[in-house]
Amino acid sequence: MGDRMSEIEEHVAQQAGLSDEELPIAPDPNLKFWKDTAKGLLGESVKSIEETAKQIVGVAGILEGLYFHAIAYSDVRGKLASGWLVLLYVMPLAFWLGSLLAALLVFFPRTYASNISSWRESKAAFERIVTYKHAVLKIAGLFLVLGALALFAAMGAYLAG
Repeated sequence: MGDRMSEIEEHVAQQAGLSDEELPIAPDPNLKFWKDTAKGLLGESVKSIEETAKQIVGVAGILEGLYFHAIAYSDVRGKLASGWLVLLYVMPLAFWLGSLLAALLVFFPRTYASNISSWRESKAAFERIVTYKHAVLKIAGLFLVLGALALFAAMGAYLAG
């Protein structure tokens, strides 16, 4: 039955000269609510990603500063005889620096070719932007977590003596 209705609607649209997007739709009382909700989610998605990236930049920066000062003013410098131990103490800083750099990539502008007259091209450009920003945000989050795990490993090595 649903296929038959779409064929009828398609035929009516062709007769009226309407595109698929302009097909008349029977009003559904819930449609306006969900349409408005979807518009809000789409409009806020980039803002939400950028806000999260700002928080990661702040957290990673603070963690790097605190960890660097803790290492700089501790007695660890004289005890770092082997190369793997030095690497173990540097890993949290390296991961947090990676997190900071990935989070900053969320804010760097990139060029996206789009035809503003075409809703399809505009939609594709928006999806590319959100996909890119979300991907680098996930990388930033991953490096933040890896930095915390590396910190626990370094603390374990420090406490083991």
